[in-house]
Amino acid sequence: MSVGGRVPVYELMGVREVAGGLLLVPPGSAGRAADELRLRLAARELGRGRWEAVAQGFSDVLVARRRPADGGPPVLVKCPRTGEAVRALVRERDAIAVLAAQVRRPELRELLPRTLDSRLGGRPPVLVQEVLPGVPGDVLLSRRPELAAALTASAFDALADLRGATSGSSRDGRLVDGWLGHRLAVLSDRVRWCRGAEGTAGLLALRARLRRELTEHPTEVAWTHGDFTPGNLLLRSPVPNESPDESPNGQPSAPASGGQPIVTGLVDWADALADGPVVVDRASFALALGWLLEGRSWGEQVVHALRTGGLRRPETGELPLSGVLLAWLWHVSANLEKSRRFARNRRWLREVLVPVLRELAGSAPPPR
Repeated sequence: MSVGGRVPVYELMGVREVAGGLLLVPPGSAGRAADELRLRLAARELGRGRWEAVAQGFSDVLVARRRPADGGPPVLVKCPRTGEAVRALVRERDAIAVLAAQVRRPELRELLPRTLDSRLGGRPPVLVQEVLPGVPGDVLLSRRPELAAALTASAFDALADLRGATSGSSRDGRLVDGWLGHRLAVLSDRVRWCRGAEGTAGLLALRARLRRELTEHPTEVAWTHGDFTPGNLLLRSPVPNESPDESPNGQPSAPASGGQPIVTGLVDWADALADGPVVVDRASFALALGWLLEGRSWGEQVVHALRTGGLRRPETGELPLSGVLLAWLWHVSANLEKSRRFARNRRWLREVLVPVLRELAGSAPPPR
């Protein structure tokens, strides 16, 4: 069975590795049938058009590109499979709307995917966004790893421009408790190991260390993306001969001047905060680079940072241990909250989550 008489969903599905080492595979026959039904119902709501590509996504969201029958530009259709995915898309939609309203420069607003239609309360729930141009940063780095430093500089500049004048510093314990409390609770709630003796000790040590560091020293606070990695970055490629299919809208990406990648979009704002710790985004980018360029899992890198007192990469410079731990906490809690599959993935738990909490539990001072 095919969708709209075209290519079957399971033939369009992609399989790829994500930061942290979780390998997602296309769903089984029951999942494929459910996804075909979702797309058929979504097509009925959205009107005539054709599906051009379908990708499973990294969470419980079915993501598809659809071209309207009137010949207009393609759109990105997101169909959540679970209640967690619906809530994540609501957060993303609302965060983009608030940030876009605060950004004064039109060229910066163009970096944010506009919501064209939101039916997240419908059956089926659907979110329609514009398709931004550009090559995903992780794809670009897989082909041109030597661009890592230039890509990182472009990424940090774009994010700083979007934040504008919203940044300040804080040592407010209530703000810190807001950053930590819910995310630590997600780990304890979703992962059984975290409720055992060693896992609980690691969570308590993490909370104590971060709260002490963030309340004793000023922390820069501003708009925080929350999942700022090369995979959520779109760029105009500096390579003049990129093939047309490397841009999500099916058009070739114009070469950037001087060989410098130019950011054309920032996507996946589900974990964004208007008053988040800025260091989270820098540290997330650094950890993602370690995975993409060297194959080192987030868990391995954070354990190394715990043993050496920080993280240093040539592209990002020195990062404080508190920032690395915050980025790791943001990463694992967001994945667990978006999809319960992470809690069942032994490889992800073994490589990304457990080593860090085990290291923290072992280095925690004995109770008085």
